[in-house]
Amino acid sequence: MKHTREVDSSCRAVFLWRLSLIIYMLLAGTVSIVVAGTTGKIAGKVTDAKTKEALVGVNVVVVSTSLGAVTNLDGEYTILNVSPNTYSLKASILGYDPVTVNGVQVSMDLTTHQEFALTETVMEQKEVVITAQHVVVQKDLTATTAVIGKEEIAALPVTEVTQLLNLKAGYVSGSLRGGRSGEVAYWIDGVPVTNAYDGSQVVEVNKNMVQEMQVVSGAFNAEYGQAMSGIVNIATKEGESKFHGGVSGYGGQYATSTGANYDQQGRVISELFPGVNRFQPTAIRDIEGNLSGPLMGDNLTFFANARYIYFGGDFYGIRRFNPQNVAYFDSSNNYHLYRDPSGKGDSSYVPMNWSERSYAQGKLTWHINPTLKLTGNFIYDDDEAKAYDRTYFLDPDGKGNNYNLSNTFIFQLTDMLSSSTFCTLGGSYFDKDFQYYLYQDPHDPRYVHPDVAISTEPYSFLTGGTDLGRSHQVTITKLLKFDLSSQVDQNNLVKGGVEIRQHHIYDENMTLIPVQSQSAFSRATSIPYIQTEIPDFGTTNHNMYNHSPTELSGYVQDKLEFNSFILNIGVRYDYFEPDAVVLNDAHPDANDPLHYMYTVDDPDIYSPITTRHLADNMSERESYWYKKASVKTQVSPRIGASFPITATGVVHFSYGHFFQIPNFQRLYENPQFVLGQGTGNQGLFGNADLEPEQTINGELGIQQQLTEDLSADLTAYIRDIRNLTSSNGETIVFGGSAKYTQYQNTDFGYVKGVVLTMKKRFSDRLSATLDYTFQIARGTASDPTQARTAIIGGALPEIQIAPLNWDQRHTANMTLSYDSHPWGFGFIGQYGSGTPYTPRATTDISTILTNSQSKSSFFDLDGQAYYELQTQPVKVVLFARVINLLDIRNETGVFDLTGRADFTPEEQLAYSTNPHQDVNTVDQYYRYPDHFSEPRRIEVGLNLEF
Repeated sequence: MKHTREVDSSCRAVFLWRLSLIIYMLLAGTVSIVVAGTTGKIAGKVTDAKTKEALVGVNVVVVSTSLGAVTNLDGEYTILNVSPNTYSLKASILGYDPVTVNGVQVSMDLTTHQEFALTETVMEQKEVVITAQHVVVQKDLTATTAVIGKEEIAALPVTEVTQLLNLKAGYVSGSLRGGRSGEVAYWIDGVPVTNAYDGSQVVEVNKNMVQEMQVVSGAFNAEYGQAMSGIVNIATKEGESKFHGGVSGYGGQYATSTGANYDQQGRVISELFPGVNRFQPTAIRDIEGNLSGPLMGDNLTFFANARYIYFGGDFYGIRRFNPQNVAYFDSSNNYHLYRDPSGKGDSSYVPMNWSERSYAQGKLTWHINPTLKLTGNFIYDDDEAKAYDRTYFLDPDGKGNNYNLSNTFIFQLTDMLSSSTFCTLGGSYFDKDFQYYLYQDPHDPRYVHPDVAISTEPYSFLTGGTDLGRSHQVTITKLLKFDLSSQVDQNNLVKGGVEIRQHHIYDENMTLIPVQSQSAFSRATSIPYIQTEIPDFGTTNHNMYNHSPTELSGYVQDKLEFNSFILNIGVRYDYFEPDAVVLNDAHPDANDPLHYMYTVDDPDIYSPITTRHLADNMSERESYWYKKASVKTQVSPRIGASFPITATGVVHFSYGHFFQIPNFQRLYENPQFVLGQGTGNQGLFGNADLEPEQTINGELGIQQQLTEDLSADLTAYIRDIRNLTSSNGETIVFGGSAKYTQYQNTDFGYVKGVVLTMKKRFSDRLSATLDYTFQIARGTASDPTQARTAIIGGALPEIQIAPLNWDQRHTANMTLSYDSHPWGFGFIGQYGSGTPYTPRATTDISTILTNSQSKSSFFDLDGQAYYELQTQPVKVVLFARVINLLDIRNETGVFDLTGRADFTPEEQLAYSTNPHQDVNTVDQYYRYPDHFSEPRRIEVGLNLEF
């Protein structure tokens, strides 16, 4: 029988592998395959309660599932491939009373230990039921990992999953362990859902769909790639054998001081948050529903969720002007706000940072047979929003909107080849379509001449105009992955896998222009409306590219678990083909071959253009003007270990090499290498030959159980970051009249810090957490474009290590939840010392002023309370949530002359010039609502659950 099983397992593995290849070939361009660590393990030992001797042949099963194991000669058992959840575990053997343990918690990538002590049957079998002891210290955590369950998510005053991330130790000012934007990889049900274009998250899971979320900020395992700062791994809920569902909704608005300024007569001359206090309880509105249960029997279940949310935002404009309005000076130098009545707006308040989102998710789970399981997950996310731009404060209809549409499909096939080995095959396809425009039709007759948007008065907002910019960006990622996991013996869990990712990146940007006959414009006489024209492709006003880069990777890792230590060790190999070209010569423009050029570093080296080149057509020139970007490879070793020092204490250590391909927008930007007209720096070029960005991460920490329900984790970490993308340096075009910058791997930095996490698990109706981070984050630049921005501004780029924008020394996040059925409440408190800013500099000392001063510290408190009505069969829960409960004005942005958000001497200087204040007051002009955190927001709603 054993031999037959091995043959059957081998055949099945070959069949599955061939099937994966067939699926990929049939659906190439449409579907791909993936899976990562989405399950955990249960292990333990069964003994005789009286003699303490090991019991052989005991059946240990996960109740209501097909999972289970039989104890070996040492009484040990291992159950693999257990989805994160809370289970009942039953141990039974003839001659002993069976024991069922309730409340066994399983988490992704972790081992849950559950021991059994069975008592011999005296008269007749009698089942013993006990409750599992909650694990306060997770002994096999070799890297810092925050595990967030559905209960914790429900108890806190949060509406989005991303809010939970910012509460965890290591997240400082939106950065995880000092990393740049885009260094965190997001995974949903084993699939990376990171947008390779810019490193953002493709789709956000609704918090009510989350079964468990893990934030790994230490040296994560070799199976995870394309991330340098950390991993966010989310497992979504599955349907159960009984129907469950619910509907919820809430509405809200702001209740805050508007921050009004008054003149000597007591009249309002400006408000920081105009319009937010009007009675509009549906300015924020949310409605969602979910339903789960069986389909055609218990073997096929579903979980579905849908949500609609409108967020009105806290920044409002005043429609004083319509976009077609033209303000002008007449021949007598008299200023007219409106050239004709149609330009005058209705002076109503208009939201300027609103968003509207429709979201749907459905997941099917099919237990085909006791060893074969198939899941399918579809996520649809449609988000429309407006980004705040204060220049349009009085012309809010002239600013365009962002349109985000994403679709994600995931399927996963898991086969238990034996009780100790399983393989996983899955499939995923996701695409994200982003567009920005004011009017959908680029030739919409409502567009007005660009000169309308030129301010005619100093210290004034726009008096008309339409944004002529448009962009369209599409990311499609297909991924194929096969994983094999095997518990080769009681101590070694070996896992390996191979993966291929195929991306398609499309990006187009343009600025519309008026047709030639309307290029000139007179503010006094010209018609504002224009017939728009799409600029020629390959100019500074219109560029576009299509690329299909490919990634290949493989890994192998081993988790060794002994009583005295646990070791995670692995290695990863990555291969990247960028599918693009780079300049073969420093001269950028193949359309203009007469130029000679030389480099700043060595002006004696130049590349002459021969006479033969002048006769070549464009395609012939491109054959030698460009060269194919080279393939990039990387080997990344990872190791993590934990050493139990007491029954309730563990020392953990992790170290690893991590690399990440720079965001694709840095590889492909300005693909035609087009220079602007004029002198100075006239272009920023992408570089498809950028090397992988790299970091070495190391940490050392200790977990300790302090009381029965209280634990602490103290960890010190350090990061050495190299090969970061930079825009430092310039190349001079022949003659010295123009220069350009191309991205290079020249930025670097280091981060070191200490994090303290204290957690009180739920007991005596109370749970609480404290996450504290002390961190130093320094480097040559916070952003790849920082150096070029400094150069264009007339300063020198940074030539020494300076504080990064998120170099916040002290960060503390606190949560408190109290549940006294039928009511309860929860609070979130957040404190941070000031982040750095760069004071106003003179050119000769600019290199020592970057981020040399600090903003004020901040504190925020959010709260939530609920009351459950005792009704059957539907449970009714009323709740209220308050964001920024104390209505504190935290300063998030400051003026560089004062380091304050609400004061700059430039305002007094402006008044001294006696400017005209026909459009707006100088006081209004220097009021920046986006310099402050969100004001107090109140939301009230109810849940109906069954």
